[in-house]
Amino acid sequence: MTNNPWFVLRSQLEVGVPGGASPDIILGGPKSDPNYSEQYDTAFNRTGKFGSSNFVYVRAKNTDTDTAPGVGSVSVFATRLGSLQNQSQWVKLRTSDGRESTNISAGPGKVGVNGTPLIWEAGETPPAEAPWCLIAEIVGDNHPLITVPETVKDKKSFDAWIATQTRMAYVIVQTPAVVPVQAPTFGWQQVVNLANNAETTLDISLTCTKGTAGGFLSYVFDKNDSSGQEIGVGKTQYQINTPYSQGRKVPAGFNSTVSIAYTPAADEDAEAVFVFQVATESGDGDDGGLGTTTTTVVVNYTLSFGQVRGAA
Repeated sequence: MTNNPWFVLRSQLEVGVPGGASPDIILGGPKSDPNYSEQYDTAFNRTGKFGSSNFVYVRAKNTDTDTAPGVGSVSVFATRLGSLQNQSQWVKLRTSDGRESTNISAGPGKVGVNGTPLIWEAGETPPAEAPWCLIAEIVGDNHPLITVPETVKDKKSFDAWIATQTRMAYVIVQTPAVVPVQAPTFGWQQVVNLANNAETTLDISLTCTKGTAGGFLSYVFDKNDSSGQEIGVGKTQYQINTPYSQGRKVPAGFNSTVSIAYTPAADEDAEAVFVFQVATESGDGDDGGLGTTTTTVVVNYTLSFGQVRGAA
């Protein structure tokens, strides 16, 4: 009977697709889309909505071109990947009014889709190693229920067996893609004008005094030091109360804009407090090394970054 021309379910859309990839089992909305049958060569969505209702449709082609329109009954079962071979563990889905199957019909050579969807309440997102599978079966017109043979022991043998069944197919339900949430980056800029008449040493320090572990800091001046090298600290995962500092010689008339950036850790609502300080060092001109060095603080800011305030 299974070889007679009638409704056909495809086990895959193209050669080389692994088992569990039927384009004829569709997760859609509460009403069937005409495109399901009109665009028969298109594989529609099979991403599961976990924690809410999934509306399941099955489309099939009536391969009998010489008789009246075919009418069949569609059932869909849900099971975990490891239970494909255990038919007793398949859970039959129901329609919104409690029916365990729904009708499908199509004229000779045409494609049909069940009008009333079967509903799958998927619950929580499954672990990657144990995804859900949906198995569709069409019966009627003297085509009886299909029984999984005892020779089927695992997924590999199940795939080999179901590939021979024209009235049964299954999909491994995909879970929604996890889109990483990009942590916000907060920035602050300030002009540093030394008004220095001669080359001087610049001491820069940025310290996080309060914040969530795992965050990142960076700072950079838009003018280089006396040797032409960039002044700054690249993106660095900070430790609390640890100064990130450097001393650099800068030319006379040093006037530059410093930019500071803070990226919190995974917690988007995290806030952090930074102390930014710039000081200059100058000596008394005694090259004998007996003179004194004068340190002058020219910039000293306490900066609060965070999701609530949104800026320094």
